Amino acid sequence: MRLPEKIWRLGRILLEYRLRRERLRSRPFRLWIETSSCCNLRCIMCPNREMPAAAKGIMDFDLFRKIIDEAAGFASDIYLHHRGEPLTNPALCDMIRYARKAGLRTRFHSNGGLLTPERIEQLLDAQPDMISFSVDGFTAETYARIRQGGDFETTVTGIEQLARRRRERHLTKPYLIIEKIRFNDPALNIENETTTATRRRLQEAGVDEIIEKQEYVWAGEDAPECRKMPTLNACTFPWYAMVVCWDGTVTPCPQDFHAALKMGNAREKSLSEIWNDAPYRDLRRRFRTDVQSLTICRKCDRLFRPTVAGVPLQYMATFLTDHLVGYRRWRKKLGSHERN
Repeated sequence: MRLPEKIWRLGRILLEYRLRRERLRSRPFRLWIETSSCCNLRCIMCPNREMPAAAKGIMDFDLFRKIIDEAAGFASDIYLHHRGEPLTNPALCDMIRYARKAGLRTRFHSNGGLLTPERIEQLLDAQPDMISFSVDGFTAETYARIRQGGDFETTVTGIEQLARRRRERHLTKPYLIIEKIRFNDPALNIENETTTATRRRLQEAGVDEIIEKQEYVWAGEDAPECRKMPTLNACTFPWYAMVVCWDGTVTPCPQDFHAALKMGNAREKSLSEIWNDAPYRDLRRRFRTDVQSLTICRKCDRLFRPTVAGVPLQYMATFLTDHLVGYRRWRKKLGSHERN
């Protein structure tokens, strides 16, 4: 998708969002495609560890192909992750290649624990546009407390090797970001000579950015009530994004970890049909008239954050950077900060 078309489409999405339209002429600009809801770790802050076995699985390539064939006509980029670790799907690199061939930019988030020399070469061959890695706790001790089941040295070494091999092969993709969570528990936010050495080690290997993100409380019926701001805003997700879980279940938001808000199933209907079907229209209507009836959404802190021209401010700069600048030299200068 060329830049002028992106700008025009983003403008139309903004207009429909500001007018709170229920039936949209636009289509989702960004998709989360859950290539796997399985994970190799049991991180202390992640609800994945609580998911029942029946909710975990790997997306088959036929469903992925259907989604990409449909999304190629309207989407700009896709996230190849949601609730699990994408590298648990053996077809991930084939999926990246298929999506790129369809003209879609690809990116995914990983814990990095499953990187091997063979998988590194496969990823560099497939060339996703961006990969972000969670390396919480820049010491072996804090990492072991946070990312249970993982090994600090294995993870950091794998990321180092990926960055170095990208440089040795004279490639510009994937853009590499390291994420470190700022936990609510101060005991997990250690900063000392060891953490400084880890940062330097990753930077010298060639990663593009190291960013920090505040720990997030996932939306859900059992989440605490949030009243950070005096006003309640309409979420932007139902007007520009779509999440497709590994089994085809469509939800409107990546914060809906347990897929409580079901909009349809991509196996049964096209993405365009689901986008303007009754569940999506009802969700948009309730954001305009009765947000309090949305037992999950009304507790999400995103609805209480500052806005600019009616659009939530957080993530706005990085969202525009993603689509208008991309993942090249200028991206590194501008920085990613918090993203979604």
